[in-house]
Amino acid sequence: MTPSIVAIGINHTTAPVEIRELFSCKPTREGVIEELSYLSNLPYVEEIVILSTCNRVEIYAVLKEEEKIRDLLREFVTLKIGRWEDKFEKHFFVKTGLAAIEHIFSVPSGLISMVLGESQIVSQFKEAFETARRQKTLGKILDRLYQFALRTAKRVRSETDISKTPVSVSYIAVLLAKKVFGLLENTRVLVVGAGEMAELTATYLKEEKARIFVTNRTFSKAVELARRIGGNVIKWEEFKEFLKEVDIAIFSTAADRYLLTKEEAENIFLKKESPTVLIDISVPRNVDPEVGKISNVFLFNIDNLRQIAEKNLKTRQREAEKGLLIVKEEAKKFIKELDKLLLGDLLKQLKETIDQLMELSLNEDPQRGVELFKNRLLSGIFKTVKENPNLGKELVENLQKIVSDIKSRVQ
Repeated sequence: MTPSIVAIGINHTTAPVEIRELFSCKPTREGVIEELSYLSNLPYVEEIVILSTCNRVEIYAVLKEEEKIRDLLREFVTLKIGRWEDKFEKHFFVKTGLAAIEHIFSVPSGLISMVLGESQIVSQFKEAFETARRQKTLGKILDRLYQFALRTAKRVRSETDISKTPVSVSYIAVLLAKKVFGLLENTRVLVVGAGEMAELTATYLKEEKARIFVTNRTFSKAVELARRIGGNVIKWEEFKEFLKEVDIAIFSTAADRYLLTKEEAENIFLKKESPTVLIDISVPRNVDPEVGKISNVFLFNIDNLRQIAEKNLKTRQREAEKGLLIVKEEAKKFIKELDKLLLGDLLKQLKETIDQLMELSLNEDPQRGVELFKNRLLSGIFKTVKENPNLGKELVENLQKIVSDIKSRVQ
């Protein structure tokens, strides 16, 4: 009976977060995933891996029988929910054989990530397989699949441009600042407000070794944000004056009017010799669009950034099509590799069985052991030949070649 590779899962394309979180599989303090241990002990499961992230929970397994895939799904849902409910089934994908292999290869390649082409999934994918290795639920088939998947991901990222065009609005803002300043080390950045995108942008800038300052109408919020990103606090009533000293300012507040008008900006920036990048990711906008016309001021609003992001996403989508061709190519190679792997196991089992048969025959009757061995071996061969005459012809031809070779050596 040939083992079957299967993939079962729930992800951002099949279910909302309130459903996905029900099936999340988090490791214990010791790094053990208890669901993995439970499922690996099912009688039809030979090998198993669980990948659990904020966007997906997926099970990759080798089953003794492909038909048991629905049983595995039911076991998992019952394990997590406490009972089986039909309403959850529609949120899960179920793949077997080549389709399962192509899916698994696509995951670390970033081809089915929420952010197309993102690279974080590679480390998460590796951790899932290494956890299975530690818990001894990873066998030679999934281990070889793992190696092929990482090789595929490497090819996709090196042979396509899927990861080379940024689609994060926050990261694009950082790249635009780089175009103005080059290196961002020691540039002074003021974060006005405490929006999520502003914090993310500031975090990226911090990674570039920029110096971060934070201001907010609510002083305690400014202190909290500054603590999280490692910055300093500027009082709200002093931030416009402080703009004279910064290189980059990020605006992200809920204000319903311009916080920085053209007249105010002219008083701040016209006497300033160095350039200033203003990133306004607020809706409504916090910075008067006319400010962008001031010499040495570079103003980018949320639409500017999104337009670049959308253009880059289209590029990634085109590159993803190239990536899928690589996945299909590598999946076919793996199928051939799997056939060799399974054949090697079969030949090993055949040799061990013949050795065992010889040993039992000799132990049973040392005088007639060889004859008993021959008769029992022929009995098994005759039965196989009757069921498959073509196989019998090939077997006879191969044995005749062996006899011929022996004769030629003896003579």
